[in-house]
Amino acid sequence: MSASSSASINPAGVTSTPSHPSRGSGRGIPELGQTEKQYSTVMKKQAQRHIDDYLRTDIKGVLELSRPVNKDKAQASERTINTVVQKTKIFFEEFDNAVKLQQLSPPEGSARSVKDDLVKERDSYKPLTLFISKVANAIQKSGETPSRLLLPHKRTDTAMVNAETNSRVDIALKCSDVSSKVAMGEEFFDSSASTKKEREDKNKAYYEDIFAIIEVKRYATASDQASAFEQLVRYTREVYDKQHNRRFAWGLTICGFELCICLFGSNYILASEKLGLQTDAGKQQLIRLLVYWSFCEDHRLGYDPTIRRLEYPGCWEIDVPSLNVSEADPVQKFKVETFYSNTVIVSADRQFGRLTRCFLASRQKPESNTQVGAMKHDVIIKDAWPESEKDVNDDRRDEVAHLKTIHTHMPKGVETDGTYPTLEAGGRVCFSRDPHSSESENPDFVEDNTSSLLGDILVDINKSESGSAEAPESRKKGIAYRVHKRIATSPIGEPLRRLDSILELIIVVADAMRAHHDILAKCGILHRDISNNNVMFSRTEEGGVKGLLIDFDHAIGVEPGSRKCHQQRSGTLPFMSVNNLENNGNKRTSLDDWESLIYLLCWIGTFGLRNEHAPDQQTQESLHIGRWTSGTLETIARSKRTDLDSESNFANITSQFYDKSGNILFLTSLVKFLRRILIEREEKDCKGANIIEKGIGEIPLSSAKRDLKHIADLIKKARMVSQSPTVERIDPFKNRADNDAAISEKMLVELEEHAKLAKYVLSEGIKEFPINILRDW
Repeated sequence: MSASSSASINPAGVTSTPSHPSRGSGRGIPELGQTEKQYSTVMKKQAQRHIDDYLRTDIKGVLELSRPVNKDKAQASERTINTVVQKTKIFFEEFDNAVKLQQLSPPEGSARSVKDDLVKERDSYKPLTLFISKVANAIQKSGETPSRLLLPHKRTDTAMVNAETNSRVDIALKCSDVSSKVAMGEEFFDSSASTKKEREDKNKAYYEDIFAIIEVKRYATASDQASAFEQLVRYTREVYDKQHNRRFAWGLTICGFELCICLFGSNYILASEKLGLQTDAGKQQLIRLLVYWSFCEDHRLGYDPTIRRLEYPGCWEIDVPSLNVSEADPVQKFKVETFYSNTVIVSADRQFGRLTRCFLASRQKPESNTQVGAMKHDVIIKDAWPESEKDVNDDRRDEVAHLKTIHTHMPKGVETDGTYPTLEAGGRVCFSRDPHSSESENPDFVEDNTSSLLGDILVDINKSESGSAEAPESRKKGIAYRVHKRIATSPIGEPLRRLDSILELIIVVADAMRAHHDILAKCGILHRDISNNNVMFSRTEEGGVKGLLIDFDHAIGVEPGSRKCHQQRSGTLPFMSVNNLENNGNKRTSLDDWESLIYLLCWIGTFGLRNEHAPDQQTQESLHIGRWTSGTLETIARSKRTDLDSESNFANITSQFYDKSGNILFLTSLVKFLRRILIEREEKDCKGANIIEKGIGEIPLSSAKRDLKHIADLIKKARMVSQSPTVERIDPFKNRADNDAAISEKMLVELEEHAKLAKYVLSEGIKEFPINILRDW
């Protein structure tokens, strides 16, 4: 592993000044015209869904996951716990009297006042923060050598700077240097600034600085606990979003006197057993947690030791597993290549799932702030936590393996060069669990995955939940196994929103789908996730555009002519195919990706390349295309079947494209042709998009043409057999899969014909497609 890490007080390593934003591009208020209030409501509902799906309560052993790995550090932490308990015992009674939350539930028959609850809740902040500060002070004077101190932020119940919503965090913990002054009493709030503005600036809170969040509620009721979890989920999401080296996050809820320790991972929230802070044993457990956090390794706090913030010259230093390794050599096996980044283009803005982050990076280490500003990027680094197999050799969806195959089998020096990624470095992320060990010892390297993070806790949870009739549907398979992976690829693409016109869009998607076609044909790899984020472009020296198909971590290997049915759901809303939305038993083929392309082009035709034509949320939902994002996945699938089923139905979508200019009419022509090739098939039972029901092999029962004679004939035939008439369900999407190669080929030819014409029009210096040519076309 690289030894070029620089020591940092704050493992997050992100400066907290407004002049140094932590992200390359912010999302701001969401798309489609949502107001901040609407967005806040959406986030609350999403947080509740996450709680339903991921929260496990009363989990034993959560606190122990923070215990230092290094033996010397672990022993020092145990000695310190005893010292701190003795030094703070005199404060226990004072703490009990100060916290005005003695009642674990509201008095029976009393009416609760929201205002009164809030006042009483806020009354507890000061004694809680003072308790944490006294623990830090005792650690500082213990005679041991902690790695850091955990201190509460100077402000409580504070609005966070650079937050996406008006979130107010009750208590925020941050990592501080062991020599930091531990403020007590009235000194706790820093009032040393001479003016009110300076004082406010000095005490501002940033998610970039936060280690963990504490949410406090007045009572230990189920409703208060649920509310605390919901807020903690929402605010921890912002921590992931702003801290680009976060692997997992910690948080606490205190409801009444009941403390819950929470651990947030990529697909789980583990809440400890409730600890009673009204007891000495409960307080001692809180002290134990604070001491462990002060002594443990950065990776036990949830930070990534392979992504480091260099305060000077001010950039990220990122280790990527090397391709030139020997599995047999214990040292070479963990060899890395180190890159440097000053730009984060994708942050982990979703708290659960892959936690994908992307950095623009260079191999050249900058030596000054000036060099950082002038850095020339030559790779894009993607860091993610996809679901995987434990054995890399069994991992059919491993992006590194796919890109190696593509590099080996795709011809070089042809037109498709630069239309798909080239792998420069990549693999499964590993690091030393005990970086404090001496160099003479064998480093304890570990692969960063769900199992290495949770250990026996994962085994126990999966044993209790797998196949359990009592477990919710989302948990019947337990906690999915995820592996931390990182790749560096070239070339670097630009997002579709930076294209100059719809004509350039058509050229770009034609290049991307040619790469898609050739990779499937020559490498046996099916992409499975055509979306606005996975089709990019680059500018040629002549000023033209070239498409680039990226992101193969949903891809799978397929054997030519294989009839094996790949049923895993994949894709991105609102571009998911009908098969993936329904998660049905139909074989997934290249036609699913072509179907996704139609949805992508229609989406851009409606809302624009930069989403500049997106209406407010209510108007958007009233559009026909609005049905592609609202409701359940099953209802979205039904809407898409209806929209694709006939030309007249599809016209309901294209008629709502954002204008009637030549370029948009040309795009309309393209999507109509693509739909026609995909849907209007002449092969038996392949035409259309809706499922057809046929009775005893005769006429479709759903046919628009029904008359008494046909029905009478069916009844007569039914009487002639010994069983009731059966109904056969005909799904055109299933039947078309048998002819996917030929249909895909025709769609590609049509797309490339449109792209050639678009190139010609642009080469003539014409920005708008001539409508008279379109008529002839």
